[in-house]
Amino acid sequence: MSDGTFIVDCPCCKVRIEVDKKTGKTLRHWEKPEVKEGVDPMQEALKKMQEDKSRLDSYFSNAGKSMQDKKKELEEQFEKEKKRIKDSGDTSRPINPMDLD
Repeated sequence: MSDGTFIVDCPCCKVRIEVDKKTGKTLRHWEKPEVKEGVDPMQEALKKMQEDKSRLDSYFSNAGKSMQDKKKELEEQFEKEKKRIKDSGDTSRPINPMDLD
């Protein structure tokens, strides 16, 4: 919410509307939140946070493993290319793009 707006909660339909102070036009509209009957909303929110945390933890632990695998793969490719150049006997240096002026 910025300084030029205010938020209105409808007591009947429970929607939330952000309104511009100067023009009176609706800027944003939030739908009525879905609440399950007989369920504690705080417990649901806590459960969702725990699921998100476990999902992110698994993502980051797998990301580290995938980075290690990628590093190993790139090192193997580098060693293969070094071996190919050594076997070909080519000792010339590649062209430096800065020397092309």
